[in-house]
Amino acid sequence: QRIFTAGRSFFGHIFSVRFLGASTPPRITISVSTKIAKSAVRRNQIKRVARDFMRLHLSRLAPGDYLLVARPAAARMANSDIRTALEQQLLKCRLLKP
Repeated sequence: QRIFTAGRSFFGHIFSVRFLGASTPPRITISVSTKIAKSAVRRNQIKRVARDFMRLHLSRLAPGDYLLVARPAAARMANSDIRTALEQQLLKCRLLKP
């Protein structure tokens, strides 16, 4: 709940990222609503791709809480494009170390 009131928001083409800095290791929540993709298979696929990207880059992430909310463009993109766009967005927001 605090992530909505005290966190910072970054809006990209694929994901909206909310971040609340803390001294704890990164904690990640990923949300894909039925408005984004009607198919549960596609929603879960988007979440798996984002979760895998975050897991692989966990050591490069700034400490704190992350909330990734998928946007409609995510449903139309290939998995590799989602990974690339997520990396570019986190680098631009300075939440991912180069």
